[in-house]
Amino acid sequence: MAAYYESAPLGYGWFLLPTESCPITDKAFRDSSEALKIVNIISVQSFKGGTGKSTISANLAVTLAQLGKRVGVVDLDLEGPGLHVIFGVSDADIKATINDVLQHKVPVSQSVVDLTSKIQLKAGCLIFCPAGHKLDEILSILDTGFNLYTFKRVLEDLARDYNLDYLLIDSHPGIEKDTLLSMALCDYLVLISRVDQQDLFGSGVMTEVASQLRKPVVLILNMVPSSVSEKEAAKIAERLAELFHLHVLTALPFNSDVLENLSKGVFVLEKPKDPLTKRFTEIAMKMLEAIETGPADDPSATQSTSQPVA
Repeated sequence: MAAYYESAPLGYGWFLLPTESCPITDKAFRDSSEALKIVNIISVQSFKGGTGKSTISANLAVTLAQLGKRVGVVDLDLEGPGLHVIFGVSDADIKATINDVLQHKVPVSQSVVDLTSKIQLKAGCLIFCPAGHKLDEILSILDTGFNLYTFKRVLEDLARDYNLDYLLIDSHPGIEKDTLLSMALCDYLVLISRVDQQDLFGSGVMTEVASQLRKPVVLILNMVPSSVSEKEAAKIAERLAELFHLHVLTALPFNSDVLENLSKGVFVLEKPKDPLTKRFTEIAMKMLEAIETGPADDPSATQSTSQPVA
């Protein structure tokens, strides 16, 4: 990994970073309305697919709700939506999708699926806006697209109407228009990465784009191979924290049995006593702490907060 670390700062900055003429740097992308200021918007992203991004999004959302927060989740992976499967939401539960909302067909309230009673919350709430998973829905939104102001209004309506504390956006992998819109409107970026050179390289790119937009980034290393020891994982986390000036929340091990269970449901609900459920609670609390603390000006304050690989 040493060669990657030494070459990364020179390798990713020049061909993908926005310039002064790029609309992503316009003031409109950085302005927040009063409605958006009442909610912390968290965009969960990854450079590549298959990192467990949606799985982590769902489990973090449920964990935050269990901690008494009012949480909303928007599935913005319009090309490959999957959160509805993890949340156990059937077609019968869905009146409209976020696709319909972004195409001005229905108000956002019609796309909301209230999961609060389903997960038996004693405090807080959890609402979910699914993406269209049928072929015609996917093709339609990809053909028409949507703009910043439409998406901003959707988030404003959700934040205001449901009095949300946190709004999680599960974005499409990579750097595309919808990903950049999500990044531009969020308050915090949670980046999911595996421990391989391509993924870490791409994560560096996304971190640099986020820095241009003045967005603080926290990183979760996921699917750490069993061949990587706890000590090695900790060193990687520390190096990434130093190199990219971000917080590394944790490093989660790869486990085929856990991965299979996670893809079929919300793990923290199905196995509340499992050690991994405790890890998600710790991740959520560390994330909240990082959000409340805000971005550090001192590079020395960006040291890794990762825990040993279980």
